Order: sequence, then C-alpha cells, then structure tokens
Amino acid sequence: MAFEPHPLLARQLRRLELSVDAAPSAQWSELLERVSRAYAEGDQERYLLEHSQDLASSEMAKIYEALQSERDLLESRVAERTEALRLSESRLANLVSLSADWIWEQDADLRFTYFSAGLQHRAGIAPAEWLGHRRLEVGCVDVSAQAARQHLAQIANRESFHDFSYGYRRADGVTRYIRVSGEPMFDADGAFLGYHGVGCDETRATLAARRVQQLASYDNLTGLPNRHMFVAELEHTLARARRSGEGFALCFIDLDRFKSINDSLGHAAGDELLKATASRLRALLRESDLVARLGGDEFVVVLEGQADRQALSAVACKMLTAVSEPLVQDGRQLWITASCGIALYPADGEDAQTLLKNADAAMYLAKAEGKNSHQFYTEALKRRALHLFALESDLRQAVEHDQLVLHFQPKIALDTGRMLGVEALVRWQHPEHGLLPPGEFMAMAEESGLIVPLGRWVLRAACRQLRAWRDAGLAVPRCAVNLSARQFSDESLLSNVAASLADAGIEAELLEIEITESVLMSDAGRASSVLKQLHALGVHVAIDKFGTGYSSLAHLKRFAAGTLKLDRSFVDGLPEDRDNRAITQAVITLSHSLGLQVVAEGVETPEQLAFLRGLGCDQVQGFLIDHPLPAAQLAQRLRRQAASADSA
Repeated sequence: MAFEPHPLLARQLRRLELSVDAAPSAQWSELLERVSRAYAEGDQERYLLEHSQDLASSEMAKIYEALQSERDLLESRVAERTEALRLSESRLANLVSLSADWIWEQDADLRFTYFSAGLQHRAGIAPAEWLGHRRLEVGCVDVSAQAARQHLAQIANRESFHDFSYGYRRADGVTRYIRVSGEPMFDADGAFLGYHGVGCDETRATLAARRVQQLASYDNLTGLPNRHMFVAELEHTLARARRSGEGFALCFIDLDRFKSINDSLGHAAGDELLKATASRLRALLRESDLVARLGGDEFVVVLEGQADRQALSAVACKMLTAVSEPLVQDGRQLWITASCGIALYPADGEDAQTLLKNADAAMYLAKAEGKNSHQFYTEALKRRALHLFALESDLRQAVEHDQLVLHFQPKIALDTGRMLGVEALVRWQHPEHGLLPPGEFMAMAEESGLIVPLGRWVLRAACRQLRAWRDAGLAVPRCAVNLSARQFSDESLLSNVAASLADAGIEAELLEIEITESVLMSDAGRASSVLKQLHALGVHVAIDKFGTGYSSLAHLKRFAAGTLKLDRSFVDGLPEDRDNRAITQAVITLSHSLGLQVVAEGVETPEQLAFLRGLGCDQVQGFLIDHPLPAAQLAQRLRRQAASADSA
C-alpha cells in the first residue's frame, strides 16, 4: 500500500514532477518514507515546542497578573496603614495637648532633649529653661533628701521610676509642683540611650493637700498648732525627755473674762485678741518652745529645759505681761489679762494627759485667786481645784433648786442720814458649804457663762422682793441690781427687765440698773442706745466703779444715767491720800455740774464719811453704814425708819 507522504515532501515532489507511486526502486520508496517521517517528526517537535511556549506564556501572564494584584493590594494596604498612622499620631498629639501631661526625653547624659507643649501650657514653664539640663540641676525645691537619693539611685541603675514629685520655682517666683514618671531607652545592642516619660503639673492638688494638712494640724485663726498637733508634739517632747532624763514645763494659759469681751464687743474683737495673744507669745518665746491653741481662749506653752521654779515664774510673768498689753481696734483700746497654770515633768505627770490636766487645774486656781497671775501645780492646789470644779457643777443647779438668796446693802443720804436705796447682792445657800458670798462663785459664774441666768434670777428676785415689801406696808426704797458685761450684751436684756417689772407689778422707777464704766466704754455706741431704752422704760441707771477703767469723763453726757458710784479704791485712801482726794473732789464736782447724783461705796471709817460729806457727796454705802442684810432684817430697818419719821 502506498504511503501518504508529508505535505511538504509532496509539494517538493510535485515541483520536480515526480510521483510517490512512480518510485524507480524499493530503495527510493523507502527513502521517501524516511524523509516523510522525518518531516512529520519535525512538525511534531515544533508543535510540542510551540505548545510549550504557549503554556509558558500563559503561566507567565498569570504570574504577572497575580504579582500585579499583590502589588496593588500591598500599595493599598501601605496607603491605608500610612493614613491610619497619620490619624493615630494626630489623635495622640491632640490628646497630649488636651491632657494635663507632657512628654519629655533625655539623652544618655540625662540632659533634657525634648518636651511636648504641655510643659508650657500646663505648668507655665518654657522648655528652654530646662533643655540641656539635668532634672535635679534646674532648681528642685520641696523634695526631701531621701526622695532625691532614691530617685538618683533608680537612674544610676537604669530602672523605671514612677511618681517622683518635686517643686520648681519659676523666674517669676511662683512655685509649681511637678510629678514625673519615666523609663530607660536602649538600642538593639543594649546600649543606654537615655530616658523618656511623662510629667504633669500637680500644683493645685499639692497646695490643696497642704491646706488640708494645715487645717488638720494648725489653728485657722492664729496659725498656731491646734490641739491634735500639740498632743502629738507633746508626745515627742516626752519621748526626748525620757531619753535625756531632762525635765520641761507645761504652761496652760487662759484669757480672763474673754467671754464677756466676745459677748459685749462681738466675735471680731474676740478674734483680734486671740490673734494678738498668739503673736505676742510667739514673739516672746524661743524657737525651741512650743506654743499652741487648744481651742477657745486656751493656749499652751511647752518650755523645754526649764526646771527652776524661779526662772519659770519669770517667764510666766513675761507671758502674762505681754498678753495684757492693750490692743487698739477701731479706734478703741482693748485690755485683757490671762491666768497661767504650770505643771512640771516628771514631778507633776509623766504622760500628756496628766500634765495637761494638772496644768489646767493650776490655771483654774490662778483664775479663782484673782486672775492675771500664775500658779504651780501642787497636790493641795489639785484638791482646791477639784473643790472649785465641784462648786461650778453645783452652781449650775443652784438657780433651778432655789439655792440663791438676796441680801440688801443700804445706801443713805449724807444730808439726812435716811436710807434712800439698797443694792441687791446675791448669796448662795449651798447645801453642804453653807452661805457663800459672791467672791466664792461670781468669777466662776462669769467664766462659765452662768452669769447670764444667775443675773436674770437676781433681777426677777429683786423685783419680787420690792413687791413683797410693798405688800407688807413698807415704804419701798429704790433697789439697785448689778448687770454683768454678758448680761448687758444679751439681746433679751430689755425684755427681761420689762418682764421682771410686769411680773412683780411694781413701777420702773423703783429699779436701778448698775453697769460698770468699763462695760459701757467697751462699746459706747451700743451702750448709749441701751441706756436710753432703759431710761425710756422709767428705770434708773447708775454707772458703777467709775474712774477705774477708762478716762471717760467726756463721755458722761452720752449716757442716760442718773447716778455715778465712786469706786471703793478711791475711798480707801481718804482723807489722807492726796491723789484720791483730788479725784474724789473732781468726780463729785463734775457729776453735780451734769446733774448726776454721786454714791461713794466702801465707806468704812468716820473720817471717810466726814470727808465725803464735806465735799457734798450725795449718798454712801459701806460697812460703816451697814452690812448687806437679809430681806427680813432690812424690812425691820425700814419699819424703824418709818417709825422714826412718824415720831419726828
């Protein structure tokens, strides 16, 4: 069977006008077959090569397309990440600018190289002030040596640190308080690069905390340590004394009649006195001495290394003298005295509570013994103080339990010898101690504030007694009642006077109110107003203890008073004392020129009586005339006087 030649071979045979079938020999035919197979195999190889190339091109195109897609995706992601990073940095920058913090960096030499804007905005510190400097070189203040050492040790060990606080005084003198935290930076090889961290301004919090500490430890009015801080410092003093074997003195100082000043002049005047007292004590004592205000008008002083009683007495006298210096307020002078009690460690107590209690007891006795003095603690004094404490407690019940009684001291006219009036004087009928004179409890009543209810009782009881004498058919004399400073400053004084008169059903002219000159002059404006209102009620007014407190003769015309009482301190020296003679004569002459009656109190000798009569004094009272009498005995005298008048 003839074979089918390869198309290329067939074209070549046709060009030569040859035929496969007309092959001249078998060898020729075999040659043609071999040539035809060679062409076919070449076609097959070429086809395989071209097909392989096509496949390779297709794969390369797919790979290129995939790479292009990956590149586009990567570029998109890079763009997204770049934008996200930009936004993140922007947000961080905004948050840092809005926060109370700032960022800082230091190099390997610990010199500042960078600050964010917060340092300027929050603390008012220009970065230029700190750049190139180390932290502790820029003028740190208010940082303890221990805290500074700890911070430097952490830096030296390349450790992180947190909340290191210190103060920085700016060029304008303002101190800002800074709190910083930081951590070290290292490169890939572990070499130290420096520190970076955050800082914040904590000035407001620091000052607030210090204010809280100030309020907790110091008295807000005087700036002295308060009771809490004083007790803590006293414990430290005790610990030192126990170790060293040395003693010290605790002085308890209380202002005399401070409540009266507060009531009559107001709290502003009282506050000024307290501040002046604190300032004077601080100025007088040593730096090592502790001065504190326990509260109210109570001050305490610790004198370390003081054991000699004579030396302590000298210091106590200096303190009391300094406190008693006059204070000018609103154009007027204020006087006050103080009483001081002294307890010694370890003789009078080995703990804070005992020392305070015993010094307080000594002060209490100094006050009871006349004020403006000091007392050392003793066991006998303690018993006396306990007695006084008990009396004060009993006095609180005396008014309610009807233990108070009135005695009446006559006042006589020098021209006729007749009794024109009486002065009501309170006595305390104590269930255990018997009848106590005013000297035993009036000062106590004044210091404790009981003087107001006690004075109110005296006013009511005096009016009731006047009514009782009238009901007994007696010619009722005018009765004088003393008002204390606190009672005079009481807003209910006028209503109490009116109510006492109304309840007793007596005329206002039978009642005379006695007020000391010092009380009137402590607030002359208010005193003038109150006296005018008392005068409008029909009550008589007498100025007591005239000439002892102020040089106030020029003020007499301001007060609606009808009587001046010459103080017994001027009468005592009559007629021998030249100064007392001159003062007495001047007071009587001036009073008469102003239409005022003069009553001399404390008349005890015939010579005094004769001298006063010669000067034209109107009335006198005193032991020469008569002692204070119970109501029943005075009634008998009134009857005798009435009988004498009838017989005449």
